[in-house]
Amino acid sequence: MVLFLRNHEIRGLMNMTEYIEAVEAGYREVGIGEGIGFPRESLYIEGERNLSHRAGHLPSGSKASFQFKGALLPGLGGAGLNAYTTGLPQGLETFMFLFDTDTGALAAVMEVLYWDWLKTAALSAAAIRQLAPASSTQLALFGTGRHARSQLYAVTKVCALESVKAYSRREKERHEFCERMTDELGIDVIPASSPAEALADADIVITITTSPSPVFEGASLPDKPVHINALGAHYPWVREIDEYTVLNSRVFVDEWEQGLKENGEIIIPLEAGIIDESHILGDLAALVAGKVEGRREYSKWTLFLSGGTGIEDVAVCTRIYQKAIEQGIGTEFQFNHPYEYEL
Repeated sequence: MVLFLRNHEIRGLMNMTEYIEAVEAGYREVGIGEGIGFPRESLYIEGERNLSHRAGHLPSGSKASFQFKGALLPGLGGAGLNAYTTGLPQGLETFMFLFDTDTGALAAVMEVLYWDWLKTAALSAAAIRQLAPASSTQLALFGTGRHARSQLYAVTKVCALESVKAYSRREKERHEFCERMTDELGIDVIPASSPAEALADADIVITITTSPSPVFEGASLPDKPVHINALGAHYPWVREIDEYTVLNSRVFVDEWEQGLKENGEIIIPLEAGIIDESHILGDLAALVAGKVEGRREYSKWTLFLSGGTGIEDVAVCTRIYQKAIEQGIGTEFQFNHPYEYEL
């Protein structure tokens, strides 16, 4: 039997701490060589197709695409593929296909959008646990959308935050977000009037925006140990973080090959000859498994770049599936076995 899980059924199956633990377990399995992930593949609809009737639904400069990413994590019991379309009239349409690595059978098909917010936040928290200065209490947050909200919840699970300064371009939404999060978290979430104001005194910086260009000037970063998570843009032609920050940071990515393939923060200075691949010190699997050194005692800035990988997708949805089975949630359906038919 195959289990189909909808977004509303997935809600509440796991808490944020469990999401963080699942993400760390998935990357640890890859880091010790017992699991494997493959980089995201992006197939773009180019040229005249974008000038068809669909073009009226696309933001300026965007590309319609079909994308997929996956992983094999036998220690957790799952292998899977996250497949989705973007830039077309339906908007983001995304599904996860999970296989049981003990039997090889298709175990579940599930909607992704709800748990994707929490998974992305859990990934951020996992990187902060590895790379942020000890006793970090001050956070600068760039972006005030739904992903920003889940980011704050996740960071509070790994840091004793005392205050947050949040910046986004839309003043009304920025103030509404800060009021809401102050009420929900019981800490001061303060609207910043500029990127520089948001960065003042920050121990941790998170960017979770759709901006195609750097959201702050690296020269505005505090002259002290700071960790930066850049989680929004993940296309070769865009970047949230400027070259100054990249050049002056210990740089890590979520997955090595994918980072070199799609992170504009790396690709643009690489192509300009400003850095080479040795500037990227490792990925999250190596960090979690203790294979590479993260923050050094006298490190000033560390930078983690992520667009999301199949590793955390499979790790999280395997745990979601197990929870759903335990609680009897979801709709079961069955495929007829191919050997039941004669040619």
